[in-house]
Amino acid sequence: MQNQNNNNQVGVSSTASYPDSNGYVDVIKQLEDALRCDAQRVQMLMQQGTISTSQGQYLITQLARKYNEINAFKTSVPSQNANVQPLPLEQVQVPENPMELFIQEHPDFFKKGARASVLDYIKDLDMDKDEISKIAKIVEGLETSAVDGYLKKSAHEKSLNDENAVAKSKLTSYAQNAPKDAANGRIFTREDIGRMTVDEFAKNEKLIMDQVKQGLIK
Repeated sequence: MQNQNNNNQVGVSSTASYPDSNGYVDVIKQLEDALRCDAQRVQMLMQQGTISTSQGQYLITQLARKYNEINAFKTSVPSQNANVQPLPLEQVQVPENPMELFIQEHPDFFKKGARASVLDYIKDLDMDKDEISKIAKIVEGLETSAVDGYLKKSAHEKSLNDENAVAKSKLTSYAQNAPKDAANGRIFTREDIGRMTVDEFAKNEKLIMDQVKQGLIK
């Protein structure tokens, strides 16, 4: 009777084994294959422009997290799987953020003047490096145009001021040196001269000629 009980105990002990390690290997391999396929699919979608770089980076991060969970599970499996080596997730080339690449190449570009406002506007837009470079050229062009416009306006204003100063100087000089018979230092215009009769012109001819010589009548 005792022998029978011992046999029963041995029989129970022998059946309390862990699941077949080959079953774990097959399931884990399928999961790893699926992750690699998903990673390749994400890479292809980014290359085709179907998803943005930031979206692709997020998906790759999620796939890598799943892969780490699988590896953690494999290490928790009993010693029957000790010889099973984890298969590395295929390395996926995730493009660097285009804005970060541009700033690396031009670290001070968006630090000048009002360019920080431009950066705040475009930093969250889905653009590639070429598009960012085009915007940078547009910004530079607008700045150059604004500077040129300011310089031209300043030069024009200076020219007007110089002309006004010359005209005032001529008027002052004429007023100081005008003949006694000058009509109260009056400066004639072309319209005034055009409306004069022959007698009026003859009367004021000397004064008119003096004003013409001094550039007061144009």
